[in-house]
Amino acid sequence: MFDGLYRAVIADTEESRHIHYHLRYQVYCLEKKFEPQERFNGRMEIDEYDSRSVHFLIQHKPSGQWVGAARLINSHPQSLPMIKLTRIPVPEQTLMLGRNVSELSRLSILRSFRRHGCKTHINEPEVLLGLIRAVKEYSEANNIDYWLFLCRRAIMRVVGNLGMQMEIIGQPCEHRGLRYPYMATLATAFDEIPGRSPQVAAMFSRKGMLQRYSELAGASQRSIAA
Repeated sequence: MFDGLYRAVIADTEESRHIHYHLRYQVYCLEKKFEPQERFNGRMEIDEYDSRSVHFLIQHKPSGQWVGAARLINSHPQSLPMIKLTRIPVPEQTLMLGRNVSELSRLSILRSFRRHGCKTHINEPEVLLGLIRAVKEYSEANNIDYWLFLCRRAIMRVVGNLGMQMEIIGQPCEHRGLRYPYMATLATAFDEIPGRSPQVAAMFSRKGMLQRYSELAGASQRSIAA
């Protein structure tokens, strides 16, 4: 499954973050045309939230190609982009009192590795799940309790059918199409996966699979420890 063909890494160097931004540029500016190309220098899609984010990458091992990216924005809930964009109150403030909240965003997968792309490649759910597992492993190691996520219903149907639970917490908004605000409680969001998909459950049960980019050139590719 995923681990035979791919590796997930934290982009913890300038070089790897540039790979991350360039992959986002390919997906958001060239493929999906969500963002105008002329806004970004050096073919890197970057914004003001990246300085407060942890960046993730997926590499296709056989080719060495970087094929997927995501980021986790770590900031006060009121300053997260989803809250600003939707203008909804900070979700369930009483539940979040004293808890750590981050926003999962910029999920990007190259067209040739998405479901309707080149049939010689593994389809989108596997790469998408690899990104989610990577962010989950990081979140657990760093005591993050909730994810916020603004996305199309289609994406949540994919992960929902596999057992991941995210709650709609407000009205949809227009942002490159109709998007819904979701929240995931990390303590329970993955509880239904074993009953829906044993294969996905086995994938998510593997720990220590997330590496740092800075370690890839070393003789030992140690797994992360926060």
